[in-house]
Amino acid sequence: MMAPTFLSVGSTTGCKLSDLTVTGYDAPEWIEEDEYYEGGCGAGDFVLQFLNANGSVASRYYWIDDGETAAGWYASNTAAPITGGATSVSIPAGTAAWVIGTGKTLQTAGQVGVEDIAFTMNATRNTAAGNSTPVDLTLAKLTVSGYDAPEWIEEDEYFEGGCGAGDFVLQFLNANGSVAARYYWIDDGETAPGWYASNTAAAIDGGASSVNIPAGKGAWIIGTGKTLNIPAPEL
Repeated sequence: MMAPTFLSVGSTTGCKLSDLTVTGYDAPEWIEEDEYYEGGCGAGDFVLQFLNANGSVASRYYWIDDGETAAGWYASNTAAPITGGATSVSIPAGTAAWVIGTGKTLQTAGQVGVEDIAFTMNATRNTAAGNSTPVDLTLAKLTVSGYDAPEWIEEDEYFEGGCGAGDFVLQFLNANGSVAARYYWIDDGETAPGWYASNTAAAIDGGASSVNIPAGKGAWIIGTGKTLNIPAPEL
């Protein structure tokens, strides 16, 4: 997902689907001699998919601008209207989506959160989440909760609970949709709570404060049931 353009700030609840638009494609042009539209954004060229608590696709919305259909969001690739319209679809603060739309740009207008966000991961699968604040954040600003603190079991001489090396992984994608960087939240009693560069608790080169997360940047997260805490932006 491309970093969006933020126009105003103030909401702590997120935005509406109607606040999102798609650009980065040629406007549809009528070709008289062949009697068809060239260019535009076809029915399957840009699809926004939101996941449910189990990590399955709960809803899909299609951006269509093909010359025959008014530019906007639709409920299906046959341009079926959204019940209640795009203004009825709320996108909570912190939510990211799985997007089909190679080379195109998703732009956000409207309001974004200016308070802390606690974003709970899906119950059984990976979660898409992101920096919905109007400013860049560093990885050091993000924390993870929703697990029992590690407790030393004296008789067995081991730590119980905590967050193990592979229990919470933050994955950022590159322009090709492949994982470009992974960061691991570890709090297992033997390792100081925080972000690491590997599941062996290797330190991040430059530290977590050196990892920038641009406004609007999304991530793919492994962390069943845990909570990613995104702080209020420093405006």
